[in-house]
Amino acid sequence: MSSGLVVTREGKALIYIPDPRGLVSAGRLEPAWMPVFYNPAMEFNRDLSVLALSSYASLYAPKRPFSLAEPLAATGVRCIRYALEVEEVGRVFCGDIEEEAYRLMERNVAANGLWHKVIIQRSEANALLYGLKGKRVPVLSVDIDPYGSPVPFLDAAISLIGNGGLLMVTATDTAVLEGARRAKAARRYGCRLFKIPQSKEVAVRALLSYIARAAARHDKWIKPLLSVFVDYYVRLFLVVGRSSSKSQKMLEEKVGMLRLCKNSIASFDSCEGGEEIGPLWTGELFDEALLQDMLAKIRARQYLGSYERLARLLEVAREEARLQRAFHQRTDAIAASLKTRTPKLEEIIGRLRERGYDATPTLFSPTGFRSDAPPEEIVSLFVR
Repeated sequence: MSSGLVVTREGKALIYIPDPRGLVSAGRLEPAWMPVFYNPAMEFNRDLSVLALSSYASLYAPKRPFSLAEPLAATGVRCIRYALEVEEVGRVFCGDIEEEAYRLMERNVAANGLWHKVIIQRSEANALLYGLKGKRVPVLSVDIDPYGSPVPFLDAAISLIGNGGLLMVTATDTAVLEGARRAKAARRYGCRLFKIPQSKEVAVRALLSYIARAAARHDKWIKPLLSVFVDYYVRLFLVVGRSSSKSQKMLEEKVGMLRLCKNSIASFDSCEGGEEIGPLWTGELFDEALLQDMLAKIRARQYLGSYERLARLLEVAREEARLQRAFHQRTDAIAASLKTRTPKLEEIIGRLRERGYDATPTLFSPTGFRSDAPPEEIVSLFVR
């Protein structure tokens, strides 16, 4: 493949990738058309992951240095960046089942001088994870970043990950998670979903619910640190701990149903109207200490290609974390249900604060907000 390669830089890594010229159709590059998958649009995902892993290592890692596994590695860019940019990472176990991907990983590991840290193998993803477990290799973090659903790999990842470890998960099957494909959502995630205005948060909480239930099968519990819907995918960072009593408590207290109430209000509490959606994760989405540490660390990482966008996301998430147990609402959806004009988001947030409630914007919608105000109080702001 060497004659069909070009060099790109991402973060601190130098990466050989398949030459994308000739693969563009109607002005669009589809990464799946490449002989080895590489998606330049996911650089933001990888920047976010490097920063989140670094903050996890500082705040929560029970041991340092620690090992990490990434079983769907393709070019190896993610593995290489973790090895280069997160000093607490010791070894990275990096694999892909495709021969061309394995050969390209070899070249990229060599180009970055990382044979001492990055261990590559040609392997199916679950075989790699269960193989590490069978050899009793201590792995504290696992990154599942598939093209599609992460479900086929989550049991193996949860089984392998060490107590207090970090699980990182991407899902790109968002049509399913947002409720547009109800039958598939029931089969794949065990959730009753349908599309509502706040579907992006539904997608995040549906995936967290599935992971929580999967972890409980292993007598493990989860604690989300950062949960986002970005562009066309869900990205999660969560601590996984081992305790049968905590896993039971998690299921009882943090997995439940969402109700779509009157006037497009969604709530985990009882309210008038609507059908139930779920089971969804009803607990926290963000860890305030992690967000604060990420904001402090990002100042030294201005080399990141998505530095400005990443800083904006973290600022909003830090504010939103105050109200993360309240489901977000959308001004446009409420206004449409009441057949009234859509007020400016800043106006609604300001008026809620004037009335003594807390309110913040949300990452999940440019017209969305969170508030601890009751539904009737929110609706009253839209009625003249």
